[in-house]
Amino acid sequence: MEAEATITEEYAKPAVEGRDLRGWIDEVEKLGELARINGADWDVEIGAITELGHHRGEKSRAILFDQIKGYPAGYRVLSNTLNTVKRIATTLHMDTNYTRLEFVKDIKRHITEVSYIKPEVVKDAPVMENVFEGKDIDMWKFPTPKWHELDGGRYIGTGSIDITVEPDEGWVNLGTYRVMIQNEDTLGFYISPGKQGRIMREK
Repeated sequence: MEAEATITEEYAKPAVEGRDLRGWIDEVEKLGELARINGADWDVEIGAITELGHHRGEKSRAILFDQIKGYPAGYRVLSNTLNTVKRIATTLHMDTNYTRLEFVKDIKRHITEVSYIKPEVVKDAPVMENVFEGKDIDMWKFPTPKWHELDGGRYIGTGSIDITVEPDEGWVNLGTYRVMIQNEDTLGFYISPGKQGRIMREK
């Protein structure tokens, strides 16, 4: 089910700033922590494989699904991204040869020595390269999995960041809520009572 790769034991330097997701995938594959699976079905199969892979402990791999049933090659799904110390360390630009205890000690240091970076407002960015509006919006174009058998639908947002704006004061909130596709241009998302996003939505 999972393609095993040779694990690189040599010291891995933290990644350079500005790395994108494709760069992260390349780094994780070099560490031997990526499995590629072609031809899986979005309907429960991707979710089942993800669940099985998740419970393999330190043998777990990030899983990159491609050639998903009913979708063209290149429309991919990546799962199990943060299951091991090496993958979390790669994501956070840290030493990938840490033991679990060394990692915890260093992440504690990082958290207490945070350097805030002032945001830079720009007119254009890669995130704006593919924009669809009005009748061009089609959420079904993405190979969104139905993750679990009893899910009410296909969840495009699981560990995603959902951005909401306070309607009276205009400040922005970032939250993590499950987001389900309702139809080609409508999403629904659940927010627990008391969360800031829920308060904004109720307003």
